[in-house]
Amino acid sequence: MRLGFKIIAAMNTSLRHLVGAMLGVMVVTVAAQICVRFVLPKFGIIAAAPWTEELARYLMVWCVFLGAAVAARSGALIAMDSVADALPPALGDAIRTVGLLLTIAFFALLVWLGGRWVQFGTMETSTVMALPMAWVYAAMPVGSLVAIINILALLVERHFQRRSERRAAQLAAEEAAASIV
Repeated sequence: MRLGFKIIAAMNTSLRHLVGAMLGVMVVTVAAQICVRFVLPKFGIIAAAPWTEELARYLMVWCVFLGAAVAARSGALIAMDSVADALPPALGDAIRTVGLLLTIAFFALLVWLGGRWVQFGTMETSTVMALPMAWVYAAMPVGSLVAIINILALLVERHFQRRSERRAAQLAAEEAAASIV
């Protein structure tokens, strides 16, 4: 199981770097678009770079899905934690687990719908760059599948952490009882 967690950690580290690189490319392309639209005309140079907007948009789609998938591993997706925090620990943990299971169901739906979008995207290309739209649409099932893997890892990790905490509490209680006698 430790190997599985190491593989997931390596995958998430790689995805963090990939998303960071995508964000860097987005910044450069948007800056280029700003220069082409607003700076160059002041010098009498009229040019167009429509590909920059399209590339930035498609990179943003990938960043959203991959970023959400990576955030899922640490439990950083949006949630109503205040409700679970206000309840007794066991009930709060149960509600958090149900929430994570519902999140898995949502991402499973996105994997299925995204797969259909990818199939549809094989028949069309992007307007400016002529990219197969299947590559753009693939962000949904790929990111959602990674999110499911990360949430399952989080659930397993929390389960063993709670079990370890219960065992530690039991040992502490036994030691306290033994020291009284």
